[in-house]
Amino acid sequence: MTGRGKGGGMDRETFWNVIDEVNSSVDGGDQEAILEATQKKLLEFSAADIARWHEIKRVYMELAYRNDLWAACTATGTHCSDDGFMDFRSWLISQGRDVYMQVLQDPDSLAEVEIPKEGADFEAYGYVALNAYGQKKEIEMKGLASVLKDYLAWIGREGQTSAESYLRTLEYRNDIYQEIEAHPLGAEEKEQILEEMDLRPDISSCWNMEMLPQIMPRLCWRYNTGQGMGMS
Repeated sequence: MTGRGKGGGMDRETFWNVIDEVNSSVDGGDQEAILEATQKKLLEFSAADIARWHEIKRVYMELAYRNDLWAACTATGTHCSDDGFMDFRSWLISQGRDVYMQVLQDPDSLAEVEIPKEGADFEAYGYVALNAYGQKKEIEMKGLASVLKDYLAWIGREGQTSAESYLRTLEYRNDIYQEIEAHPLGAEEKEQILEEMDLRPDISSCWNMEMLPQIMPRLCWRYNTGQGMGMS
């Protein structure tokens, strides 16, 4: 594992490159494989860069918090609660830059994207950087040999046999949000992200299920949603 990724830092280009490299190497329908490959890729970077990747993702999540995207999420048949819409936006980002940008410009174009049978949501993707950060920060502070020694001691304890539970302790011990608070994205970096966006005016928040066939005709046709239903 190297201390930093190629290019010497984390910016929006590197952020999307991480996602695109993962998507080119694993089955897009296998979320477990995506999580594993994303963590492995993030561990090539420093802990500070992993935290920055998570913060850049948060900016893209906020930009996707739009009424038209919420309507698109609903039209796919994906659960559309507050938490469900958050998981939808994580899934959308995991699809890569081209899909993300296209859907923000035209949410109905989501009809052209293959969506998993269980729906367009990816809750665990929202936390993938937290796990990678916990591991990398521990390695940077103590060294890989020491971390492996700690892990062997951990699994030797009664009832502690899960590698996942050990990694969770590292995540709690090394709080990514303290890193983000200490080194937040600057105004210039956020402005660069906004400059690449081509956001059209959003629709009203007063849309309902009966309006969906007019708002998202291709999605409603593909997923047979909207007709004669009330907003839940």
